[in-house]
Amino acid sequence: MTEKSAPGRPPVVLMYHGFCEQRRDDDPENLFVEVDRFEEQLRWLLGQGWAALDLDGYLAALADPSRRPRRSFLVTIDDGFTSVLHLAVPVLERVGVPALLYVPSDLAGSTASWLPRPADEPLLDPEELRHVHALPVVELGVHGADHRDLRGVGTAVLDHQVRRAHDVLADVVGEPLRSFAYPFGAHDAAARDAVAGAGYDVAFSVFDDAGPHAVSRVDVNATDTLASFRLKVQLPGYRTWWAALDRAPLVRRGVRAALTAVNSGRGIR
Repeated sequence: MTEKSAPGRPPVVLMYHGFCEQRRDDDPENLFVEVDRFEEQLRWLLGQGWAALDLDGYLAALADPSRRPRRSFLVTIDDGFTSVLHLAVPVLERVGVPALLYVPSDLAGSTASWLPRPADEPLLDPEELRHVHALPVVELGVHGADHRDLRGVGTAVLDHQVRRAHDVLADVVGEPLRSFAYPFGAHDAAARDAVAGAGYDVAFSVFDDAGPHAVSRVDVNATDTLASFRLKVQLPGYRTWWAALDRAPLVRRGVRAALTAVNSGRGIR
């Protein structure tokens, strides 16, 4: 009898936002990753034998751990900035890595009004969303209606942010959408119930896990070099302990300082 191989680790879900050619000085949240670093990160994963998953592959890995690759990753991109089309998509096509793109339905063609800086950052319009969704490397997902925090809101608001937002985007791209990402990563039981009840296959948070409709992700930001990126994706329990540090701000600042040392080249190689 052939011995069954041990299942691989759960897929690592990466979270990006915007992209740029050179580091931006109007980006205090470090949301815009230099596109050369983005490509470097993806090529490093592929070179180390990590399998790039699309949504079908990710859902299959969740459903049957015995069939998942030893190491795998899923790229998610929040907000739908125009830089995704102009900078990230060529990289995804060049390296052959798929991604999920999460957009707020009511802001298509507008700007990221929830961000004080960078001000007036443009978002993909409906025609661009149709184009991106039709590409082999991108699948669209829902990011609420107007990027508001979904915690503690009423049922009518949740219906608009979850179900109606889906219908608006499905009408844009001509087919149902299968996944959801919470704006700001914020969710509560009512929000999770609304997302599950609307029929989404999976939903993503940021650092806190709460079942298949609140799966945490590894944040990748503008300060990450390849060294700190490697640390984030390889460190067991990174998402869990980073969430715990929210309750210990002094410790979290110390960890940030350590990661900054990694970013500046003084950390692991």
